[in-house]
Amino acid sequence: MSSEEGRILSTSFGSSNQGENHLFTPQEATRMLPDVREKMKALIEKKKLLDAQKDEVERYNLIGLRTDGSIEKAKRLDFLAEDMMKTIRELEDLGLTVRDIDFGLVDFPAERYGEKVFLCWRYGEEEVGYWHRPEEGFGGRRALKNQLVSPYLVS
Repeated sequence: MSSEEGRILSTSFGSSNQGENHLFTPQEATRMLPDVREKMKALIEKKKLLDAQKDEVERYNLIGLRTDGSIEKAKRLDFLAEDMMKTIRELEDLGLTVRDIDFGLVDFPAERYGEKVFLCWRYGEEEVGYWHRPEEGFGGRRALKNQLVSPYLVS
């Protein structure tokens, strides 16, 4: 398995390389959610399947059994990982960063009062309603609704 495929097996990702120059407004990010939501739903489902199959293959390999089709299952794992990476790249090409598949976390680069921040969305939320500084992550999320005047770039 390549190092890039190994990245899929973890649940957290770094920043994207594509689209880093585009900054999103909360409204623009929210307009993108139908497509983002669909892709994240697929990623979450594939990750659950990948984790279950990975555990099964590891159990069989641990006890030395290979007659159960574990080689074919390992090939399916590779296919799932490649498919997931393709979806992640599609999101990154839009300028987004997938932070955590298990929690469905996606960040949209933004600017707030001249400071680079991330608009933060979690799968299941109806709109992009939170932001955080790069060093704070999900735990530092703050609600956008508390903003009386929009400090974000206007699109």
